[in-house]
Amino acid sequence: MKAVLFDLDGVIVDSEFANVGSAVRAFLDLGIRLSDKEKKLIIGRHPADYTKAFAEKYSFDREKFISRRNRYYDEMYRKAKIYPFAKQLIARLKKHGFLIALVTSAPRFMVKRSKTMFKLPDFDIFVTFEDAVRRKPAPDVYLLAAKRLKLKPKDCAVIEDSIPGVEAATNAGMTCIAVANTNPASKLKKANLIVKRLNDERIMKYVNL
Repeated sequence: MKAVLFDLDGVIVDSEFANVGSAVRAFLDLGIRLSDKEKKLIIGRHPADYTKAFAEKYSFDREKFISRRNRYYDEMYRKAKIYPFAKQLIARLKKHGFLIALVTSAPRFMVKRSKTMFKLPDFDIFVTFEDAVRRKPAPDVYLLAAKRLKLKPKDCAVIEDSIPGVEAATNAGMTCIAVANTNPASKLKKANLIVKRLNDERIMKYVNL
């Protein structure tokens, strides 16, 4: 492996509660109560994607939803925290000569906000919401990251937490390491390796294969 590609929310930053919670609250304001199964569909997805899916079942004003969701998200995100061992793993990988990328469905301004808020280390490249028309589980964002790094997909490992994220990585032909932060291991079986925390020594052994 020559590069490790990180997702942001759910891998580096514990913020999926804000992504899901803000959507749930906004839908409630519009008279829609999501089931537990529907709430899980939000994990790892951008509002531009999951609102299309919910629009097939529910009738709601999308602009009003987005406005309320964004307000709630901003309020809740202030309580987000960085996951233990995330910075240490990135630093360790960089020390061993790996290229490091951040590949996320979040918009560019949120990446900049997270970088400042959590004092994240420098990444070699970023791929954000604005960079690809098709987002996870499509492989586009990860293939774009490999292209920008001037690497082949087989030379890249991905660290993901969500079901669509794991599918995107495997669809891109990349090795996928899933961390069970937001989904149980049973839902992440398409990954090549599943860990509970980012200090699992198997990660370093795996990317050095």
